[in-house]
Amino acid sequence: MFHGPAADPESLAMLRPIREQIDRDDYCVVYDADPEYRQEVCYSVGLTNKGLPELIAGVEDFADFPQGAPNLVHHLVLKLLSEGGKYSEGDVHEFHGQWVRLVPETLYKVHCNVILALYGGAFSLLHVAPCAPNPTERESVRPICLN
Repeated sequence: MFHGPAADPESLAMLRPIREQIDRDDYCVVYDADPEYRQEVCYSVGLTNKGLPELIAGVEDFADFPQGAPNLVHHLVLKLLSEGGKYSEGDVHEFHGQWVRLVPETLYKVHCNVILALYGGAFSLLHVAPCAPNPTERESVRPICLN
């Protein structure tokens, strides 16, 4: 695991395709796991360059989502960037029927090898956690016609 921006030639070579994708698309989504593959996660990389928190999701949390957690994180990043990148802890979002809440994350931080290699500890991380629809929002209701 890295503890600061990587400078050795092997790490720089491993990071080159990721840097190229970030330069092209503003971000990328990385799949990673602990050495025993007990915890599998995917996370964004590149949002730190924009002064935004990176997003991380547990793969098992979205096993039933079409194309899994990487697809969810990818589309959530696109949505948040298209909305001006104004998101923060506690925000609730919906994507194709899946509701998520952005919560502070420290547990998975040690699994973010690519983020750690690029930024050291100079990044923030929000966990994309599954949740129920936002209870403060009411859905529009259609009246029942009895005739």
